[in-house]
Amino acid sequence: MADQFDPLLMQIAQRSGSLDVMLDNIFSFLHRKTDFYVVGDLQSFKDKTATMGFPEGEAEKLLLRSYRKYPNKRMRPNPTPAAPKSTPNPAPKPASKAKPTTQQSAQTPSIPSTKTTTTTTTTTTTTPSVKLNEKGEQIPVGNGGVTPHYYWTQTLYETTVYVKVPKNTTGKDMQVELRTNTVSLKLKAAGKSCSDLLKGEFPHAIKVDESLWSLDSETSTVVLTLDKAKRTWWSSVVVGDPQIDTSQVESTMKIDEYDAETQAQIRKIMFDQKQQRAGLPTSDEMMGVGSEMEKLLQSVPPPPTK
Repeated sequence: MADQFDPLLMQIAQRSGSLDVMLDNIFSFLHRKTDFYVVGDLQSFKDKTATMGFPEGEAEKLLLRSYRKYPNKRMRPNPTPAAPKSTPNPAPKPASKAKPTTQQSAQTPSIPSTKTTTTTTTTTTTTPSVKLNEKGEQIPVGNGGVTPHYYWTQTLYETTVYVKVPKNTTGKDMQVELRTNTVSLKLKAAGKSCSDLLKGEFPHAIKVDESLWSLDSETSTVVLTLDKAKRTWWSSVVVGDPQIDTSQVESTMKIDEYDAETQAQIRKIMFDQKQQRAGLPTSDEMMGVGSEMEKLLQSVPPPPTK
């Protein structure tokens, strides 16, 4: 049970005094006493000879996956009390000077005490607005895009998909199948056949064992967290769905840190942009010219053999 450590964690929280200090203490412990921060050689993990640590970037993915496992909570604004009905008042008596009062309008977030307080919370998911480039591709929002049935975001390591479902939907109502190259998300209905909410082929393979799905009952949203088999930017979640312009994704990584295929894509984009600014043909246009030349050469009969 997740709450079995609550008493211990509550003591840590109270002694830390604030969330930032508590998190700093936890990560300091992970750094000093565990292999969470140890980065091993990628080949040793492929050969399964590594005895400790993580491949480059895996610890961050683990941290992000744990954070996204639980939905955000937003405070509902307190209802404004209705103004009392005005009634005739007698003529006011002269009043003495009132002492000025000071009201604190904001407080610094702090760790909750052991006292139980009741707070009404709700989560919200807002579908991003869509903007298109000249080619009709979506300009990325959160490095992802929007379709009529879902919206999605991505990092270089994983893709997250948000699918709205009817209210009061439970996990038992969902039929989710994640495979290396395909996805199937269905909603069961009493006395009816399952309806497809998301189905198709991924543009790139995923790590099935590292991928997961969850249902946020407060917002009626199914969240798919797909762990990418290789570091590359997806143009869509499912082949055939609306694509994004991957040249506009936001990334702080160096080109040399990408896999070979992604490096080639980035260099191709950079080359094409340079060619367009100079009024020269792009790589695709040059390949088109090359293919025509190849056809012409193939049409020439070979020289007679002696």
